[in-house]
Amino acid sequence: MLRCLLIVSLLWFVAGHRACAQPADSLPASKNERPEKPRFILEADQRFFYFKDASPPLLRNPVNVWGARAGFLLPNNIKLGVGYYFTTQHISDSWDEFQVTYRRIQYATVYVEPYFFRRKFWELSAPIEVGVGSARYDLFSTDTQKPDRRNSIAVPLSVGLSISAKFPEVFGIRPLRWFGVNLMTGYRYTLQNRVPLGPVTLNGVYYSVSPAVFLDRIYQDYANWRKSRRSRKG
Repeated sequence: MLRCLLIVSLLWFVAGHRACAQPADSLPASKNERPEKPRFILEADQRFFYFKDASPPLLRNPVNVWGARAGFLLPNNIKLGVGYYFTTQHISDSWDEFQVTYRRIQYATVYVEPYFFRRKFWELSAPIEVGVGSARYDLFSTDTQKPDRRNSIAVPLSVGLSISAKFPEVFGIRPLRWFGVNLMTGYRYTLQNRVPLGPVTLNGVYYSVSPAVFLDRIYQDYANWRKSRRSRKG
């Protein structure tokens, strides 16, 4: 993963210098991009969670969390929407008289993401999320030697910082500007009934490194293409 990111970053750096002599858009690189009207956004969102458990240190054994978000990017450069996330984890942890063997978490969120910058080659935003879901635990009683299962309601609250690098148009290949790389990190605080009572929470740091697709640029290029096509026909 790190090697791929280094290669992509190098390509972005080289392509950016080549594109400087041949700007793809009339908007200056120092100005924020804004959609003319609300634009539908659909995103895959894979994250890595660190759970603040008692046994491992805070930043060890990240858990892979899968998810997706859908919403709208507004003309004032604020993104609003909903999301869904889930993860399964085989663990070995002692809580009171129980041994925990498995944990599954799933929850839905609503989010607001204001953008501080939406420039030609990069953007910076702060996603704020609140959600509700469930956490399921498979347990094994060390006293009775019998399996057990407990469920808990979880209400995650998170605040993060997201930065994206946007690929420039190179050699007239317009679709390159639709893609980029996104890095996001933040902290998640979860209100939860502990099952069973023990020094384990779902709080912790999260981060994400993933490809990015900028649908607003696809919308813009498609609209420009239709406008150009109509003018040629006329």
